[in-house]
Amino acid sequence: MPQLLCRIGLHKWRNYGDHVLISFKEPGIVLGTKREERKHVYCERECVRCGIKEKRKFTDNIDGTLAPIGWVRIVEADEDKTKPAQ
Repeated sequence: MPQLLCRIGLHKWRNYGDHVLISFKEPGIVLGTKREERKHVYCERECVRCGIKEKRKFTDNIDGTLAPIGWVRIVEADEDKTKPAQ
């Protein structure tokens, strides 16, 4: 059952890695206004069920803060290919 859930995109993520302060703007109470939010987030995550890993992708804002723009899958090299032949 867990593999079926991951195949349809319902992963169970465990966050880890460095803490980064990001900033983003949310709509305010008054129409046309925006409220700035700041939050600490982790840089990487791993699915507990299937084991895939992803790293958060960031971009710089004009004021020097970071903003998240998505996730990049981390592809690990096979250990069998890196081991020297004996």
